[in-house]
Amino acid sequence: MRFLFYIFIVLISCLPVAADIPAAYVDIGFGARPMGMGGAYTALSNDINAMFWNPAGMTFIQGSQVTAMYTKQFGLIPYGFAAYGGQFYGNYAGLGFITSGNDVLRETTFLASYAIKFFIPYIGTTRLGANVRYRRSSFGNNQDGGEFRSQGDASGFGVDAGVLWVLNPKTSFGIFGRDLFNAMYYNNTTRDVSYSESIPRTLVFGLARSIRQGAFLTLDWEQALYSDTFNKVHVGTEIQVFQLIFLRGGFWQNVEGDINRNYSAGMGLNYTARRVAVQFDFAYLFNDLANTPRVSLTVFYK
Repeated sequence: MRFLFYIFIVLISCLPVAADIPAAYVDIGFGARPMGMGGAYTALSNDINAMFWNPAGMTFIQGSQVTAMYTKQFGLIPYGFAAYGGQFYGNYAGLGFITSGNDVLRETTFLASYAIKFFIPYIGTTRLGANVRYRRSSFGNNQDGGEFRSQGDASGFGVDAGVLWVLNPKTSFGIFGRDLFNAMYYNNTTRDVSYSESIPRTLVFGLARSIRQGAFLTLDWEQALYSDTFNKVHVGTEIQVFQLIFLRGGFWQNVEGDINRNYSAGMGLNYTARRVAVQFDFAYLFNDLANTPRVSLTVFYK
């Protein structure tokens, strides 16, 4: 545990804190493994990435795990995240954070996760998990913005919840609600204006199926919750080769309106030595605007 905690601190110190163009709070898909599978990860979540995709899946972690990811979305906006979690007094817990932006607009999200599992007669083992998010942002701190630039800050919170069932040895089903309860409070010091707003909620249903040892097919359905949004489907696959290499692919698209399909491909390399395993994951997302690579490093300690 102490060894993993030290790695977590080192990974945090290596994350980027500067950017060319900032971005709003938006879920771009965190973790090279999930995004290599087209973002279809709600029901397969079985590692530290579950914190961002379905915290109920953290109950599959044996020992402790730490991970970090970096990407430059569309070649413009750098994002980084790090997370640490594992078994905690008979249940499961984790901490993580996401960072993006620069002095024009800098955004940071801290997450605390907790997950449990228990048996229900006629239903089986039920896995539940939740996140509490604390968000903090600042804007207008760039000196080249002129004396009339908008300056201020914002803070807020969000609550996620997820559930996951293993229906049989080959099939699992999950549900994840992101930002089910949330609010952001803004303070514009230049104009002496304060206001609040909500971050859009997301509801996802996922199905994962093992087609053979080390090979999975996954499907996520992202339910539209607002009149100006569309339902989306995510499809992915992962195949393990020689116990060392993972090959992944997937796509996602809206199912109404003008179809906008995006593809992804990825791979992972795993090295295990006694009680410690190190895994490097890479994903490449194809998009009409700009293609985006993602890289992740995860350390497992049993």
